[in-house]
Amino acid sequence: MTEETTVPTPAVPARFNPWLFIPLLYFMQAIPVTIVQEVSSVFYKDLGVANNAITQWTSLIALPWSLQFLLGPMVDLNGRKRDWIFGGQLLIAIGLSLAALMLKLPHAFEFTLVVFGATALISALCNIATDGFYILSMTREQQAAYVGVQTTFYRLGRLFCAGLLVFCVGKLTALPRIEVKAPGGGYLRFLDGKKEIVLPSAMLGVNNSAGGDLTDDKGRILQPPVTIPPGTQRFTITPGGQVLSGEKPIGQIQRLVGTPPGNTDLMQLDGGPNSVTSQAILPVEIGWMVVLLGCGILYGLGFLVARRTTPTLDSDAALAEPVPGERRKNVQRTLAIVGLGLGTYFAGNAVVRLGAHALWAMLGADPGGRWKGWMLPAHDTLIGFDLGMGPFSTELLQLMICGGLAGFAFFYARRTIKGTTMGDAFGSFVAQSGFWAIFGFILTYRFGEAMVSKMSPLFLKDAIEKGGLAVANDRLGLIKGVAGVIGIVLGGIVGGYYVSKIGLKRAFLPMAVLMHLPNLLYLWASLGRPAPNSPVLFGVDFVDQFGYGFGYAGYSIYLMWVAQRGQYKTAHYAIGTGMGALCIALAGILSGIIQSNFGYPAFFGAVIVLTIPGMVMLFLIPLEEPR
Repeated sequence: MTEETTVPTPAVPARFNPWLFIPLLYFMQAIPVTIVQEVSSVFYKDLGVANNAITQWTSLIALPWSLQFLLGPMVDLNGRKRDWIFGGQLLIAIGLSLAALMLKLPHAFEFTLVVFGATALISALCNIATDGFYILSMTREQQAAYVGVQTTFYRLGRLFCAGLLVFCVGKLTALPRIEVKAPGGGYLRFLDGKKEIVLPSAMLGVNNSAGGDLTDDKGRILQPPVTIPPGTQRFTITPGGQVLSGEKPIGQIQRLVGTPPGNTDLMQLDGGPNSVTSQAILPVEIGWMVVLLGCGILYGLGFLVARRTTPTLDSDAALAEPVPGERRKNVQRTLAIVGLGLGTYFAGNAVVRLGAHALWAMLGADPGGRWKGWMLPAHDTLIGFDLGMGPFSTELLQLMICGGLAGFAFFYARRTIKGTTMGDAFGSFVAQSGFWAIFGFILTYRFGEAMVSKMSPLFLKDAIEKGGLAVANDRLGLIKGVAGVIGIVLGGIVGGYYVSKIGLKRAFLPMAVLMHLPNLLYLWASLGRPAPNSPVLFGVDFVDQFGYGFGYAGYSIYLMWVAQRGQYKTAHYAIGTGMGALCIALAGILSGIIQSNFGYPAFFGAVIVLTIPGMVMLFLIPLEEPR
């Protein structure tokens, strides 16, 4: 193999304590990524958005992280990494707060998508700078030693959002149980599995696992069933047993009189004419607004602390350009490359959608059949606008426009980048030995796990009749924030220790196997349908997150090895992580298509199959350690 020139990484002076800045920087790095890619799925679900739209659009606005490999040279060649980090963090704090304030507006879905898309772009630039600063600030030995710290605090940031924030929303928006008594020797009827029982009183509340039915505190369903509609913030039971959602009647509670089973009569509440009401502390939109705004404020405080604790490095400077005015040209080149990436993505998206629609037509063209998810929507839009052209013509127009943009951007970028430092940064990454194996590994190693990460919160939260487990937000936060945190922290620590003991070359395959085995647990859960309050769900998430943390440690170390095979370490690392983010975007889009067409069991079965290519790539990638 051809030896590449490397620039020695400067050691950290003794006065720099990595514990003062590495944990906070990577904790904060995770917050916008998790809010946009994961938590947004939960609150969009609460806003009533369909699964397919959620997975498609949250994957789409996450594209800037996929384009980090295109943005890396701009950060590397323009200004200090430290300035990029803290300029980005300030704008991210503003973006998170602005998105929170938009949740109560009409078209909140569309408005917040725009803000989150801009926040994702800023976060991608900030991430590139943070990763470059990490590499510049430490020797290779320190980089390996702190990779567990880096990944652990990143995952803690992720689970702070997916766990604690979701739990807080659940508590703020939950409907508390209310006590109902049947006076005068009457009884309330409940169904416990297949057995009917009667009780003189009960603490009634909404049970999401029963599709929103009123149940007692042990989950037994009131008979005849009364269903509380999704999104209800207040329900009332009148003295006559009528149930109101807000002011709208939705059902009638009845009681048995005499020795059960007796004749059915209208129930009267104990206490005379008074109604009893269950009301959430906050409506769901306001609850999410408060929590997300609080997250934005905390992020801003973290920005102020990180500015004081992060050192200034002599080595943190833009690489010199030999020609004056080259930085302005670098911005233009970067925009051309981004245009190439976006144009190619949307043109490819149109090709896939047109192809899927053609397959739907060939398989019977049934709008209500099992292939309906492949059909183009009746009101297909271009950049959010219905042009009135029909779905096929609209999609064809998108293909022509985006294909033309991609072609123009390709020829412009090729003409202006060739022979420049930016061109060298891209070219040296592609020219390294084993590039195609490395590329295949980055795209496939985490593909199955990325699909699970995108869909698992929706699976846990979705209604019983839709194949989900109907887990409430507060419990979802506990599952992700307690079991998940413990699992991923332990997995990251054990993974880093395992690599340090036997080396990545020997450790990689066992790490990959353990990373993907938990997918079998999700397949079991989608078939066995455990109750939403079952403790087994904590075990499923713990094992999943432990495996992910364990396997991701090897992935992260390998990307650093690849970055240090050449001169442009920051750019090369950004290229690697950007390609990894592209894998996540593609996995998210595919997740929605598979689940909406075939259901959750078929989805998790497909995940297991799609982990195989990443395992195969472990036998093809170059695994020599950098010198």
